[in-house]
Amino acid sequence: MKNAIYLPVLAALCIIMIQCEKDKKEDLTVSHFNTILGGCNNQDFSDLKSTPEDQNDTLQFYIRNDTLNVFVGINYVCCAPFVTEFSQSADSLFFTISDTCQIATHNCYCKCMCYYTFDFLFDSFAKKTYFFRIIINDPQQAEPVIFSQGTVDLVYK
Repeated sequence: MKNAIYLPVLAALCIIMIQCEKDKKEDLTVSHFNTILGGCNNQDFSDLKSTPEDQNDTLQFYIRNDTLNVFVGINYVCCAPFVTEFSQSADSLFFTISDTCQIATHNCYCKCMCYYTFDFLFDSFAKKTYFFRIIINDPQQAEPVIFSQGTVDLVYK
């Protein structure tokens, strides 16, 4: 009779352990498929003096149609050429925005300020909390600048 009582408890314990193993194996990989450069990226600056001064640096995480969008907007000197990179380590997301102007020449900058946008797009991600860091590599600075860092909860609302 005692064995009959322990059997359901043992079965429930096995189910809980199997579920815990599934949670451990949850795929944390975030799949980056594109970065859209907008704002002042790749613009003709012949008539532009500056962008409106009311434009603030921006960071937005949002999910639309199962796509994660990480939108970054920065105020920076006009005509700067940029490249972007994304990397991941476990549950940490790292975004890098690099100004590729060769500082020795200075011929790639214009004498105005601009608002550049970078829309990082991801088509798969785990519904969990991630640590993130966004770094800007500015050749005029000795060290990379941390634009923003923290945690973001990517659970569908």
